[in-house]
Amino acid sequence: MGHTRMAAIALTAITLAVSGCGSSPKPLTRAELTAKANAICKTVTAKIASKTIKTQQEIARVASELASFEQTALASLSKLVPPAELEGDWKRFVSGAQTLAENTEKLGEYAKANNLKGAKGLITSSEATQKQMVAIAKRDGLTACEQVA
Repeated sequence: MGHTRMAAIALTAITLAVSGCGSSPKPLTRAELTAKANAICKTVTAKIASKTIKTQQEIARVASELASFEQTALASLSKLVPPAELEGDWKRFVSGAQTLAENTEKLGEYAKANNLKGAKGLITSSEATQKQMVAIAKRDGLTACEQVA
């Protein structure tokens, strides 16, 4: 279940890494986006560290809580307007965050149903998505976010 825990942790952290108030349609600067994301990643890392996921039952119990948290963060994430030079990366990052949030919810359902085959497929999918998102985080200077994954 180590991969499951890593997937859940990275999913939550990366999804939340770039959330913020985003109420203004004005694009954030690269520095503003990086500062917000890095600060949020540090907070998320601390929150996730308080969760223990070692068994299938714990996955079933915690996944739904994490998915709800991720969906809320994703709503904020989608409102943020990136600077023009990060627009392509941002769209891929948000899309990846959406995929991971959906996978977390499904992972909880699969764990409750004892569907290990389905869970394994989700974990594999999430790991591939995480890898892409970490590459974006590294390229765009979201150093606290790349460390989470």
